Amino acid sequence: MRLIILSLVFILSCKSGNSEKGGKTYQALNLQSVHQFISTDSLNFDFSGIVQKDDSIYVVADKPWNTFIYSIEFDDQGWYVNHKRQIISQQRFDLEAIDFCEGKFFLANEYTGSVYMLNPGEINLQELDINFEEHNLNPGSWKNAGWEGLAIDSQNEIMYLTKERQPRIIIAVDMKSWKIQDQFNIPQTESNDFADAKFENGYLYLLERNGNYITKINPTTKEVITKYHYRHIASHPDGKLYEPEKYGMAEALLLTEQEIWVGLDNNGLEVSNHARKVYQLKSKEPVLLKFERPENF
Repeated sequence: MRLIILSLVFILSCKSGNSEKGGKTYQALNLQSVHQFISTDSLNFDFSGIVQKDDSIYVVADKPWNTFIYSIEFDDQGWYVNHKRQIISQQRFDLEAIDFCEGKFFLANEYTGSVYMLNPGEINLQELDINFEEHNLNPGSWKNAGWEGLAIDSQNEIMYLTKERQPRIIIAVDMKSWKIQDQFNIPQTESNDFADAKFENGYLYLLERNGNYITKINPTTKEVITKYHYRHIASHPDGKLYEPEKYGMAEALLLTEQEIWVGLDNNGLEVSNHARKVYQLKSKEPVLLKFERPENF
């Protein structure tokens, strides 16, 4: 009941105006609800990636002890883990992205720069042999500026990987040969980083974390179709949702038919006074923001 009441308040109070940045004007997303993680232990759950498979929602988190793909559900109090699927690798985990294609999970590890495939019924991750060195790329040296997003165009068998920053780039990989087809950035520079990514109906959707944008692009022409922002929620003048933090914290992006979900990795920070007052958040658990999906976006 508390979330239902809050959702009504959010819809009425968060129909914010436009955001102007770099001479361009972008519409604000309309917030529908906020859901905080319900923790069952004392370890940080640093939410970093999300994917939908049929009627199930799966997430990953980016600490070394998060050696699972988690299936989640919601109730009146928030969202929680209802099942854990063990995954194994000889490498240290810093899982930042997840997608699903043709019965297999695909994951990206920022710490090592590795990209994995998980076959049905298995727990051992298979590292993909992508020809990074042929393109003078060394993901294993990028550490905390490496892979943050992974999105798959299943129809054309193309995987898109997004490097976070310094510099931010998008890499297109042919999944038949695991050869890199393309490497590019997008022209708009209102944000200096990429976090998560999703592919849908011929378009790549990018989560630009520090600018608080969801950006729709044509990955063939590199054209930015449009952007929407959620700055009025995650970076409100009265305070971010978690503080003290000067950077954006959104790391997980999910598109449904009617909604856009954005998950925040708060790195163990406490919620802000603003978040306590406006959204009744508490403690230091991460949140999922659900926004209305604009028409034709």
